[in-house]
Amino acid sequence: MTDCDICKILENKQAFRLVHEDDKCFAILHESPAVPGHTLLIPKNHSPIFEEIPDDIISHLSEISNSISVKLFETLNAQGTNIIINNGIDAGQEMPHFLINIIPRKEGDGLNLQWEPKSVGQEELEKSLSMLKIFENIFSGEEYKRVTIKEEEPEETEEEEDYTVKQLHRIP
Repeated sequence: MTDCDICKILENKQAFRLVHEDDKCFAILHESPAVPGHTLLIPKNHSPIFEEIPDDIISHLSEISNSISVKLFETLNAQGTNIIINNGIDAGQEMPHFLINIIPRKEGDGLNLQWEPKSVGQEELEKSLSMLKIFENIFSGEEYKRVTIKEEEPEETEEEEDYTVKQLHRIP
């Protein structure tokens, strides 16, 4: 038994309002939604944060997020959706299990997700850019190119005659 509340939901899905399920993920309506239709898309394998999820699962979650978003547009007459990932405690993640919030939006729904832009100086922007470029080189493979070791092929040399072998072939 796990201590993760999200994993416990997976063990008792029928008690929740299941919107989608496949072998990799499931989606339920949020029990305390920001607005009606607020959906949680959750991978079945426990991973606390985005960086720990395999690429194929992230790709699948993206496809399912899109599908759920389309359903929210069509069934609830949403005029937009916010697809939100709170990745880490400082980003507002409340439970140690990665999930995606899909929130249908309508004009005048009263939900305010706007933030006040910060004034950042040129020096801070340049510092951030240089730090990101260091990582870009790592991710693009510039800094850590795969090295292949080419095995040396033996040089072709003329075989010296082995007189002992020749003599053995002559023996009747």
